[in-house]
Amino acid sequence: MSRYILKCLYCGREYDDDYYRLDCDSDHKPSLLRTIYKSNSFTIKENSPGMFKYKDFLPVNREINVTGEPIVYKSKKLAEFIGLKNLYIIFNGYWPEMNAKMYTASFKELEAPSVLGRLPENSDQTIVVASAGNTGRAFANICSENSIPLILVVPEHSVKEIWGIKPFSSSVKLIVAGGDSDYTDAINLSNRIVELDGFFPEGGAKNVARRDGMATTLLSAAVAMNRIPDHYFQAIGSGTGAVAAWEASLRLIETGGFIHDGVMKLHLSQNYPFTPMVDAWNRGERDIPPMDESDAKEKIDIIKAKVLSNRKPPYSIVGGVYDVLKASGGYTYSVTNAEAEEAMKIFEIKEGIDICYAAGVATASLFKAVKSGKVKRDDYIALNITGGGENRIKSEREVYYMQPYATFNSKDIYSDRINDMIKSILAYV
Repeated sequence: MSRYILKCLYCGREYDDDYYRLDCDSDHKPSLLRTIYKSNSFTIKENSPGMFKYKDFLPVNREINVTGEPIVYKSKKLAEFIGLKNLYIIFNGYWPEMNAKMYTASFKELEAPSVLGRLPENSDQTIVVASAGNTGRAFANICSENSIPLILVVPEHSVKEIWGIKPFSSSVKLIVAGGDSDYTDAINLSNRIVELDGFFPEGGAKNVARRDGMATTLLSAAVAMNRIPDHYFQAIGSGTGAVAAWEASLRLIETGGFIHDGVMKLHLSQNYPFTPMVDAWNRGERDIPPMDESDAKEKIDIIKAKVLSNRKPPYSIVGGVYDVLKASGGYTYSVTNAEAEEAMKIFEIKEGIDICYAAGVATASLFKAVKSGKVKRDDYIALNITGGGENRIKSEREVYYMQPYATFNSKDIYSDRINDMIKSILAYV
């Protein structure tokens, strides 16, 4: 018997788990499904590898060979610098002295194992993942390590982000949306691939395993703090990680085993000038207005945190970013490149490890929250450093870059003949 069911957040309909289920069958507005675990028990499985120690709240059928898990510690120097008493760092990345073993240097390494652990072991289908960089790097490395077939689709500017510390196996193929294509174009290309027999979509925010995998950041923080944080800080591109953290906080409250002072407030940030969710939230709007494509791409070209560049995030969907911000009484922040870079420098000086631009955006938002009084000195605060140690690992290890298997230009992606082009290229995958 399955340990969990899937429940529609709009109509409440429940389903037994099926890996390929991403939506409710009922005819209503778009809504996320949520994993409902039949037992509220939550114990750490110390003998399980990496993040699978949290498998009580993971919708998995098997464990994947991984080492990565969130490392949580109480900050001293950074906390003192900004005047906080209970600042906890959730570090996702490579930091040998802290036993941090995410060799892709990104918390997206929490998504892939959970998604793949939910996949039937003898599936004859090939998973297709679209990514702006970090998610793709995680899936490429973990699928390669475990010989799981993968088609990874990224925009051309993100090819340099697909690297690993081991050569990639032939089980993974990199497909590129070329020219001025962005993440949304890569998603559209991946959607065309999954129309073919033998391929299926990873599912993004709609895949409960992806959300629950990222939720281990909050689980690990609660274990380290022996309570649920008062405030949770994270930079967002799709916002899936923020939704995941919120869902995890609700599960932990239901266990009755963790101290909490009401609900956990979400503090979510984006990299200015590409801030569609921040702008919509500050206007009090549930829907993000349609974006002019050229304007959006111009803004994305400016930002340093390219992984935060999702043009179609799960903001308006029932159970999505808007709903969790509202339920948590949360806040959003717009952070410039200069503010993120300054925060990155301060973090490295105070804590002793480099962090990625997205983590710099989150850290800068914490500085803003302290300055504006949105958090108090004695509050329990979790800062999710979604990527760190990339400079460190590249200085210590040989790095291998995945080479594109095929490239499609932006005109091809939206042409009538794209399916035939894809078929001819992927015929022997």
